[in-house]
Amino acid sequence: MFSIGVVESLKGQNAVVNLTRSTACGDCGACQMGKENLERQVEALNLAGAKVGDYVTMEMEDNKVLKAAFLVYIIPLVVLVTCIFGTISILQLFQISKNAELYGFLVGLVGMFISFMFIKKRDKKLAERGDMMITIVKINEEESSTCTIKI
Repeated sequence: MFSIGVVESLKGQNAVVNLTRSTACGDCGACQMGKENLERQVEALNLAGAKVGDYVTMEMEDNKVLKAAFLVYIIPLVVLVTCIFGTISILQLFQISKNAELYGFLVGLVGMFISFMFIKKRDKKLAERGDMMITIVKINEEESSTCTIKI
């Protein structure tokens, strides 16, 4: 995935890059910026040697994007469904069928919340190791569309 932004500040080997969603992007949601939130800052590994004010192209490997999407979307969904059906099955096994679906749903929500907390904690560890780091690969000559997605 490629994105274009402007370097706001430098932090050692990294750069803080400001991304602005272009109106040409529409509402695809690929960059996770909605209509209200048009700007977002990310920290990227500055391999190109960009300076403050430079327009840069950043890249994140496709497998890392898929891994992040899996962590954020699939794992909580699996936990939710497993907790719902597991709770309903256990309650029916003990012949407690009154409101079993409601209890299953509540346990599912709690399980999903716990999975999000686990993912958030894991995300901090991945960020510390640099496993999910976006990399600045090129310094651009001029400003261009700031929402470029490689498909």
